[in-house]
This record gives sequence, C-alpha cells and structure tokens, in this order.
Amino acid sequence: MRKAGIIFLAFLIAIFTFNSNEIYKKDIRNRLVIQGIGIDIKEGGKYSVTIQAIDTNAQAATSSDGASQPPLKAYNVEGDTIYTAIKSVTEVEGKIPLYSQNRIIILGKSITEQNMAEVIDFFVRDVENSSSVYIAAAEKTASEILQAKNGEEYISARSIETGISSSEYDARIFKMQLYDLVNRYNSSTKDFAMPLLSLKEKDGEKSVEISGTALFNSTKYREKVSKDETIFLNFLYDTVDNTALSYDYEDGKKVSLNVVESKTKRKVKLKDGNPVFYIQIKMQADIAEISGGVSSAMETKEVEKIQLIGEKYVERETKGMIYSLYEKYSSDSVGFGRLLYICEKEFFRENEKKLDFILQNSNYEVEVSLEIRRIGHEFIV
Repeated sequence: MRKAGIIFLAFLIAIFTFNSNEIYKKDIRNRLVIQGIGIDIKEGGKYSVTIQAIDTNAQAATSSDGASQPPLKAYNVEGDTIYTAIKSVTEVEGKIPLYSQNRIIILGKSITEQNMAEVIDFFVRDVENSSSVYIAAAEKTASEILQAKNGEEYISARSIETGISSSEYDARIFKMQLYDLVNRYNSSTKDFAMPLLSLKEKDGEKSVEISGTALFNSTKYREKVSKDETIFLNFLYDTVDNTALSYDYEDGKKVSLNVVESKTKRKVKLKDGNPVFYIQIKMQADIAEISGGVSSAMETKEVEKIQLIGEKYVERETKGMIYSLYEKYSSDSVGFGRLLYICEKEFFRENEKKLDFILQNSNYEVEVSLEIRRIGHEFIV
C-alpha cells in the first residue's frame, strides 16, 4: 500500500509540474513576444542575433496622435547557431521566445553576401514562425536597424512591416515573404529579390527607409536596383496594382498615371532550338496629372497619344530591367529559368549547366497594352 501511495503521489506531482509548465508557457507575461529578428555574422563566425520584442512588464506608451503604443525592448545575443543565440535570451530575460507575432526578418550584409541556407532552414523548421512574415536585407547590419531609436523609443518592426506592405499601392517597393523565399530557394536557380533597408538620419531624427531592392543569385547578394527600377521588376513579377507611373510627354511635359489594374502574362517557346520569352503587360489607368496643363481639353487624339507613349515607355523600361538582370547582374530573380523548366523540361534538362548563358542570350519580346479609363472633362468657358 505504501509503495502504491508513493507511486500515486509521484504521478500527481508529475501532472502538477506538467500543468504548471503549460500555464507558465501560456501566460503572456512569461513569453518574449518577438516583433523583429535581425541576423548578422561576427568576424569569428558566430551569429549575432538582434531581437526586438514587446516589453510585457511595462505600461503601453501613448504616441503624439493619442494611440497606445506597446513598449519595446531590444536584445543582442550571440551563438554558434541562430537557435542557440535566440535561446540564450531566456537566460537574460527569463522568458520563452514567442515567434508567432514576429513582423519581419532582417538579414545583415554579412549574411546576404554569403550562402543563406542555414538562415532559411531555421525559420522554416520552427513551427511557430509564420510563413507570411516579411524578409528584408539591410544595406549594412540588421542590428542597427532593429536597435535604432528616435529619442527614447525604438523604431518599431511593425512600422517597417507597414512600409513594406505598402507595395500593394506603390510598385517602387518590393516585398518578399518567407513562403515565397522558400519556394524560390527550392527552385532550379535559387535566385530571388527582397527589399533593401537603410538607416537614415536627418535633423537629429532617425528613420528606416526602403532604399531599393536587393537582387540575389544562388542565395548570394548581387546588386541593388533603385526604387524607380523596382517598378519594372514588379511588372515582371505581376505584382503591380494601384500605383503611380510617370513619364515624359511632349514639349517637356510629364504625364502621371494612376495604374488601377495590371496583369502580366509570360510564356516561352522554342524557336530554331532557342527559347523566346513573351511578356504581355495589360494595364488600366487614370490620368492623374499632366504638368503644364492640357492643351486640348483631353481630346481623343491626345489620350491616344498619351497611351502610345506610355506603352512604349513601359516596354522600353521593362526590357531594360531584363537586360540588367541577365547581362549586368546575372540574376534570374524573376524566374524565367523556372518558366523554361515548367514549359520545356527536356530543353531545360539538356542545358541546365549553361542556363545563365542561355538566359543572357535569349530573346525577350515585350508587348504592352495601356487603356486610359478616364479622359477628363471638357472645359466650359
């Protein structure tokens, strides 16, 4: 009986301990609610991980507009692996990291100039990591981005996330999410792009800006393209919608369009044993502004001229982006190699080892169709 009682007591203690651990883990005050993760590599080869997290022990601050802002803390830890580095935060803070609320992953220059396989592996394996979290590259270090302050307050990872998500309305901004990065990493070329972040300071005020788009070849950083060039990268990705587009008109005038809808279709065919890529871009747009005013109250002929010049402009700049990708940067960031694999598997397999050369020397036919939805109103004198 005594032995049975001891076993029963041990059983009760085990259940109590298990339940206590579960309660501890579920209590938000005992979790480190991560908002941003930045990764760099030190000279000795150790990972330097910067974590921005909500300070659950402090009261929420009130911003200038009256909104409640969660207080933030930043931690910088090191480890032989990303996991051991992040795990060591528990020793400092006594809290268990919670990844599910993470807003952004930022990779420092020391990471992007090397192979990023280990970084991708960590974020894919942990079940708490959201597959839709944004990923960005830093022009310098990830730590300076996530530890930047304006006065006493950190520049929040949430605000950086908001800036990247504005790509839905501004094609000058590129966005990359974890699931898309994994899909591209698992493709034949392993080339992709992601937004590039930089820390700016003006009149004593710091800000994190999206300074352009970073292009990668086989998971290694190749080159930066400007925000204006990013528009045409997004056209090739078929991710342009609700954006502004400006180009030169006549007599030094400039036309600004509001692109309300855009669709890009791509296909490839073999011609005389060589691939020819066809890119068709269809847009609907409103005329937002003509600098210098209208000369003919937006007559049909003038609208047609604006359309024609706009079509030629998008065609020329899109071809220029394709040339830059393959001739200058050797980066198949837009995935024409994968298109070739899907549509012409036999040709792809026979020429996979010289794919870079083939993509550089292929023909790219770009066709642009622009429809002006609204032509304005006639003036009443």
